Amino acid sequence: MRKRFWGTSMVGVLVLLVISSSAFVAQRPRNQAAAPPANDLKIKYRMTMSGQSMESTTMLKGVRERSEMKMGYGMDIINITQCDLKRTIQVSDKTRKYVVTPMETGAATGNGGANVAATSATNEPSRRGGVITYNSTAVDTGERKDMFGFKARHVKTTFAIESSPDACNPMKQRMETDGWYIDLTFGLNCETGGAPTMGGPRASGGCRDSVRFNRQGAARPGYPLLETTTMYGPNGEVSFTTTKEVVELSREPLDAALFDVPAGYAETKNSQELYGMPSMAEMMSQATKSIQQAEDKTSSSSNAGDIGNAKAPGVVRVGVVRMNNKTDRVVSLDSLRERLINEIQGNGVEAVALNAISPSEAEAEAKVRQCDFVLYTDIAALKTSAAKKLGGMFGRAAGVGGIDKTEAKLEYRLFAVGDPTARLQSAAAAKEEGDEASAGTAIEQEARMVSAEARKKRN
Repeated sequence: MRKRFWGTSMVGVLVLLVISSSAFVAQRPRNQAAAPPANDLKIKYRMTMSGQSMESTTMLKGVRERSEMKMGYGMDIINITQCDLKRTIQVSDKTRKYVVTPMETGAATGNGGANVAATSATNEPSRRGGVITYNSTAVDTGERKDMFGFKARHVKTTFAIESSPDACNPMKQRMETDGWYIDLTFGLNCETGGAPTMGGPRASGGCRDSVRFNRQGAARPGYPLLETTTMYGPNGEVSFTTTKEVVELSREPLDAALFDVPAGYAETKNSQELYGMPSMAEMMSQATKSIQQAEDKTSSSSNAGDIGNAKAPGVVRVGVVRMNNKTDRVVSLDSLRERLINEIQGNGVEAVALNAISPSEAEAEAKVRQCDFVLYTDIAALKTSAAKKLGGMFGRAAGVGGIDKTEAKLEYRLFAVGDPTARLQSAAAAKEEGDEASAGTAIEQEARMVSAEARKKRN
């Protein structure tokens, strides 16, 4: 299988993942006889990252393979490899269409690839770069357990990439993997006859680095049944953590129809039609329509505040400005503000959304909307907590804690309309599973404090 790498940093990440994982072919001990090949095989696993889960299934039958990746939102990916017909098929159940891609073969390719490479090497000046070193360590803890009829072993591995100061592609990355592995060999070799391509990525200007590999430890990983991978950035901070767990491993016979074009599906020639994605013109039209609808909604809301939003006597009203996200994580600010408004009203204080952006605009809009207070909220932090929730699917499988929590911190300021000094300035924090849930719990704390301060005006 050929892989093309985009960008220097992505090269490091992908190389680490490729080195660390046995992918679909796990090595067999030298002193252990090969198990008789299973006619059919189905392996289903779940990938979890940042609280989001994705399922993938690989099925084998003879010289054909079917892989399914459940992405959701109509973007589930189904690929069928037919070695006997030298082709791959992409299938979309949503649109009931498929795309056929012939495999590259040695006969079809000829020497074209070599000529292109030779031309590129001739036309592009080359200079010697530095040294990129790949260090790997594998440690078998000696622990064993029965999983899916196999004796699984507990192995911890560490991979690191470091480059010399004069390297063309400077990088510094580290990855740690903790998993349970078995000896399992499977996968397809379609033998297309194409010549393998070798060599690392070349930087602009023809610069090429030397590559060294240092491997320590005799532990054999194999095929992962339960595996947690943590990637670290150049400064040693955690970039992301993923967990892969096999939830089904079966050798039961599979329907041959799963490995062919589904009946009644139509062939198409591009991914846009395959997945039913709109054209560029359609996307531009929809974007223009959305902007117009947003402007109309803002105008309507403003007019309602001028005419039909009179405040009843004795009511205290808080104007809630749109939240400001200071973190690098994506959350729905609109839904979180709506929750904040509902929580304040649940505490006996009226709350309305303000459309203004700047403090001066918020002050003016608050007066028009007859607000007594203006509330500003910043999402100051969203980060993975070291605390874990015991149990869960990973805890049951491995006997350890499993799910990372998110630490959320909100900072908020409450101003009385016309007063530049904050009546209330504080923060709220919470730990829950997922960014939205953690921020929502912190919002409940903020709402209670804001409501208590606002009620003082009425009392």
